[in-house]
Amino acid sequence: MSGESKREAARKRIAEKRAAEAAARAAAERRRRTVLGGAVAAAVLVIALVVVFVVQSSRTSTAEDAAAPAGTVADGTAFPVGQADAPVTVSVYADYQCPVCQRFEEANGDTLDQLVADGRIVLEHRPIAILDRFSTTDYSTRALNAAAVVADEAGIEAFEEFSDLLFADQPEEGGEGLSDEQLIEYAAQAGATGDAVERGITELRFEDWVAQVTEAASQADVTGTPTVLVDGEPLDNTTQLTPEGITAAVEAAAQG
Repeated sequence: MSGESKREAARKRIAEKRAAEAAARAAAERRRRTVLGGAVAAAVLVIALVVVFVVQSSRTSTAEDAAAPAGTVADGTAFPVGQADAPVTVSVYADYQCPVCQRFEEANGDTLDQLVADGRIVLEHRPIAILDRFSTTDYSTRALNAAAVVADEAGIEAFEEFSDLLFADQPEEGGEGLSDEQLIEYAAQAGATGDAVERGITELRFEDWVAQVTEAASQADVTGTPTVLVDGEPLDNTTQLTPEGITAAVEAAAQG
């Protein structure tokens, strides 16, 4: 995409959507106040005449043979992007409800995309769902299931676009999260449409797979998100999760 990155475009669309929603809410509030004001005035007139609103552990009910969405690696736990013969693999564990993951994507997403485009890395997206307790509707699981449906129905590019939209419009912790209708809308924006997509999102087609990959991350000693590995070696969250830090780690790994 020329001129602006995919993430910048996603954030722009979300900002425009939020501005339109805010304008609609303001108009509705003005109408409500007008109606309420008229009702109060009428009531006053009648009276005058008469009187003169922890990090959840991964789910334990995992199905070892849960069906994985199309486009994942052999064990079904990651979505790979890039040339198969790229010299370095970067794995990113993230939760769509995690605000630190959102900031990580905003700060480093373009750098990772460029490293992929240059043929320097294979980027493994390893989304997991460990923050269901921070919503009232198991949003982490619902969001990851929806992302898996998008990947299964429309491919990895649609998955990445959908992920960008989810992070750009990440709901606050403690609420309901995005509704199924909103997830379906963003899926359509990413290029995944149709009855199969809608049913997959509303009926949680990949719920068992979500539990499985989350448990696999736990077994791999992933204790929080974001967690980033370069050729299997974890980066320091306090010093290396920057464009410079990631690029340096990739260069070091490529040199052996």
